[in-house]
Amino acid sequence: MTDWDTLTAIWAGRRMQFVPAEQVMEFPTPRYVVVLISDGAGRYLLANIRERGYCAPSGRIEAGETPEAAARREAYEEGGVILGQMEQIGVYLLSPCSAEQATPCSAPVFLALAERIEPLRTDSESLGVRWASLSELPALYYDWSPLIEAVFRYAEERRQVAGQR
Repeated sequence: MTDWDTLTAIWAGRRMQFVPAEQVMEFPTPRYVVVLISDGAGRYLLANIRERGYCAPSGRIEAGETPEAAARREAYEEGGVILGQMEQIGVYLLSPCSAEQATPCSAPVFLALAERIEPLRTDSESLGVRWASLSELPALYYDWSPLIEAVFRYAEERRQVAGQR
């Protein structure tokens, strides 16, 4: 069992912690989203983002956009992915939110199934995509940490339980 209260990472100069969806609490304003895209068979889609490398599609929530809409947009922009079924599995807490915003914020984390993948747009910040199993992720992911590993394992457990229903 993962001790989410003590498992943290530093990402882009800020403290990052994950809170699973089962833990009911009030979160700071959502500013970003992260999308863990599954093929339904234990592999996850990684986007090769310029200046960063392979990671889960993610990004800012735009003005007037819901976190779910932002997740669908980011999946398409960074991976060419049209998402099917999607559920929020938790939230990353970021402190500070950014260099411009000293207060904490949150980034909802979604687990989604890829419905189909289209060619990347020419203006995409992604150089391409690839599928990776959990065992392949540590060697590929640009900023792999125990926290990121725990979140992917948690997502895979959620995916397997959902598949059994």
